[in-house]
Amino acid sequence: MSKNVSFFFGLIIGLFVLTLVGFSATEEPLLLPLLSKAPKIDGVLDASIWEDEALKFEQFFQISPKEGGPPTEKTVIYMGYDKKNLYVAIKCYDSEPDKIRASITNRDQCIEDDWVVVFLDTFNEKRRALSFLANPLGVQMDCIRIEEGGNDNMDFSWDVVFSSGGRIDEDGYTVELAIPFKSLRFPDEERKVWSVVLGRNIARKGEIVMWPIFTREIPGLLSQGGEIVLTEAVEKGKNFELMPVATSLKVKGEKLSFDPGLNFKWGITSNATLDLTVNPDFSHIEADAPQIDVNRRFALFYEEKRPFFLEGMEIFRFPQINMVYTRRINDPIAGGKLTGKIGRFTYGVLTALDTSPTESLWDVSNGGGAKLDNALFNIFRIKADVLKESYIGFCLADRQINGSYNRVGGIDGQLKFNNKFFFNFQALASKTKLSDEETDIVPALYGEFFYYSKHWGAGIFSQAMHPDFKASSGYVNRVDYKSYGAFTFASIYPEKKYLSQIQLNLNAGRRFFFSENLLQDEWLRGELNFRFNEFSQLRLQFQTDMERYSGVDFNKNSFELQGQFMFLKWLTAVIVFETGGSIYYDPDDPFLGHNNTYALILGLKPSKRLRLDLQYIKQTFFEDRGGDILYDYKIFRTRTTYQLNKTLSVRGIVDYNHFDKQIYGSFLFSWILRPGTVFFLGVDNNFLKDEFGHFGQTDYSVFVKFSYWWRI
Repeated sequence: MSKNVSFFFGLIIGLFVLTLVGFSATEEPLLLPLLSKAPKIDGVLDASIWEDEALKFEQFFQISPKEGGPPTEKTVIYMGYDKKNLYVAIKCYDSEPDKIRASITNRDQCIEDDWVVVFLDTFNEKRRALSFLANPLGVQMDCIRIEEGGNDNMDFSWDVVFSSGGRIDEDGYTVELAIPFKSLRFPDEERKVWSVVLGRNIARKGEIVMWPIFTREIPGLLSQGGEIVLTEAVEKGKNFELMPVATSLKVKGEKLSFDPGLNFKWGITSNATLDLTVNPDFSHIEADAPQIDVNRRFALFYEEKRPFFLEGMEIFRFPQINMVYTRRINDPIAGGKLTGKIGRFTYGVLTALDTSPTESLWDVSNGGGAKLDNALFNIFRIKADVLKESYIGFCLADRQINGSYNRVGGIDGQLKFNNKFFFNFQALASKTKLSDEETDIVPALYGEFFYYSKHWGAGIFSQAMHPDFKASSGYVNRVDYKSYGAFTFASIYPEKKYLSQIQLNLNAGRRFFFSENLLQDEWLRGELNFRFNEFSQLRLQFQTDMERYSGVDFNKNSFELQGQFMFLKWLTAVIVFETGGSIYYDPDDPFLGHNNTYALILGLKPSKRLRLDLQYIKQTFFEDRGGDILYDYKIFRTRTTYQLNKTLSVRGIVDYNHFDKQIYGSFLFSWILRPGTVFFLGVDNNFLKDEFGHFGQTDYSVFVKFSYWWRI
């Protein structure tokens, strides 16, 4: 390794001494009372136990549009617990109850409605919380909120079992929640101190209120949470969960198949969980949304949707270089995962045997490329809490195929100083053996340092990827470069009903080849963002850059407009427009053309139960601006869902790819009692347009899936 690389590794390793630094609370936590009996969870606040025994919260403050301002509507929240559950009741008063937004939808599909939220940071880390939401009718949403390195993320792929009830009345609406302690992870201690944030969204006003008071001078919501303490014993861990799965599939031209599987979960303690799966059903209930895949220099990214991989995957997050991308594990026959936390150390171990691994990222979208031997994946991750709301971590990822292997290891961290300064880093090394060829140990490095305040911030960043660096368990689609750059932003907050923030961002950088001082790319990017409320915004971006491809330097200018609007009860809209110079990536004869891209995504709610999602994407590539059209790529998607009740729904999808002349149709009947207890009946069809302009069926499939969740 070079002296610079060795110095970087030495500097990062030296930071491990920070694990000796502890934490201290700034305020005395509130005592959460033990309730004498369990309240009925029905959305009717008629039990005297709430008023007589529960902890009461009334001092709420706006975070949007007017930071720290008084709410326009009154909110009261009650909290208490017994041995089995944490109980929360939220009374949301509303002066215009007929304007409350509430729909009957599938789980996690009502973010456009009014809703209430409880963030539970059970380890009091001030950067990660389990989030429980419900709309006025009790429809559930849940997610994991992660605030690390100055960035916020809401992961709605996380699902857990809890009870909810909601009801609208002449005063507004009421929501009640019962969250089983067996659904939570928390320290195995007698005195449990948790950080809590409570909130409410008033959709028609674009108003969000929270407890406790929140300020944008400190980045992150969880870092400003209040603390509660539970002193009584509760049910914890040592529970067993069993979920048998049965899937039957009939594909055109093939025999009917039947695949049983089994998922097993053991809560070893309240903060350690073992997951095992045998012959798992990893079929997607909904196909990946279509993306434009023509004239791409790098592979597309597809989200993970499979339950076994989704659970606990927040542990495997990284500041920049993605070492773990579980879509690379294409068709596993078995897998296991151990996750938990001991003191200040969070850990995760993942192993899976894949019967059809993907060698290239390009193969992820089509379910694998050329048939390879079975691949064994082993991934180990540990993170140590340091300083205040910071961590330093280590990860090792190994993939082995018949004597060949790829191993990647390294350390990373996200450090926060004085609520204003952030340092994020990764220092990785990989070694690969493929047949008789074997690489040396080669590095990949990343570092970022920035300052943040409410009205201004700035930072610098650098990244280096050795040409032989490879991450067969992760998502790394570009190597052989070293880059550096800087960025800054300035924000103002008008705090108006329809304009809460205006922000200007500037970003500039350069990228060179790893081993020579030859420029690959340089860019200057300016953005102007208008945030109307928390869920409606408009972004304008102008970029001028140079991109080197196939030995040729191409100078480009481009403009982009993106907007998201959720002002109306019955309509949500996303618009995208991009125009500017673009390279035609022909390795033998590349040239600079002109690209126009349009996208329109609409969500229509004609009633509380019916939702129609429409998507149109169009990309036109011109040989030069105003010249001949080289290709015109169009994608149409419609998705219609009708919710019969909270558990039963029907859904239809039609995709039309004008470029490939393909139509995909899907119908699905769903019964979802709770996460893990589901029944699906689906029919998928594919049609291809022939040379005479007629569509003919190329294949179809009918599938049935049933799983049942037992907690012992």
